[in-house]
Amino acid sequence: MANKDTAISGERMGFPHLVKWVEMAVRARVERVLRNQPISSSQLFALVLIDERGEVTAAELARLMHITPQAFTPLLRPLRAQGLIEREPDAAHRRRLTMRLTDAGRTVIAKARALTPEIEGAMLADFTDAERETLLRLLARIVRPLA
Repeated sequence: MANKDTAISGERMGFPHLVKWVEMAVRARVERVLRNQPISSSQLFALVLIDERGEVTAAELARLMHITPQAFTPLLRPLRAQGLIEREPDAAHRRRLTMRLTDAGRTVIAKARALTPEIEGAMLADFTDAERETLLRLLARIVRPLA
């Protein structure tokens, strides 16, 4: 039987597995915090990505989230039904539909962000401000070639 402390330290785990473990732990906490909100953590992530880009197609958003457009459709449908996003033809490419947040979508993001600071605080409690900045910079470097 594996020693629990060794498994938690990540000493025997490969880097991709440790990153996945962190992602799963964060997602579980975010899902608990969002329990009474009208969206899931994946839907919140989609809203945040739309917010960061201003407007995006469904295919672009699916690529950013590393899921297929087919898998993205069930995620997108409730966001449209709740009026959190709107879709309209691109002015330059009429056959292309772009999505953008509505005021209701921005409100949902603001509420979710107000509920989640304690998660980040718990994750990074043992880090100094300098370590936090370094970790953020290093994680961004990891993501760039994978995006």
